[in-house]
Amino acid sequence: MCAVTLVVVEIGGKDRLACAQCEFVHWNNPKPVTATIVPLDDGVVLVKRKFEPFVGDWCLPGGFIECAEHPAESAAREVFEETGLEVKITKLLGATSPGRGINVVILFYEGSPIAGTLTPGDDAEEARCFKREELATLNIAFNLHRQAIEDWFNNAAGN
Repeated sequence: MCAVTLVVVEIGGKDRLACAQCEFVHWNNPKPVTATIVPLDDGVVLVKRKFEPFVGDWCLPGGFIECAEHPAESAAREVFEETGLEVKITKLLGATSPGRGINVVILFYEGSPIAGTLTPGDDAEEARCFKREELATLNIAFNLHRQAIEDWFNNAAGN
């Protein structure tokens, strides 16, 4: 803020970048992300990634929460942007973080389609519905997405 070079200092038991003059601290907090399971035709909707990372792999529709946006609104917005489907968010399924230096917190939601047509959107090469048995050989970009989908199918089947 004052243009002085930041230095590493210990604050709260962790090394952090801070300014010795103006007391600015760079809090390297995780970015909040949503990913939504949309049940459709006895399967779930996935999108094929158009951009890095993992171009050509499949994932749940999702993305970063915008400034001052409610997480459930973000989830519904991302589904619409990537799939053309309007959804009603029905529940928060869970929250997790991938670790390994990836600084995000992922909020997994479930959303029921209420309008629209399944079609790839802004950063999706394809948008399709996959049945459970089709997922085993599918390249899913993120392990946490695969786990969330598996958990969802297990819960939906009453297992």
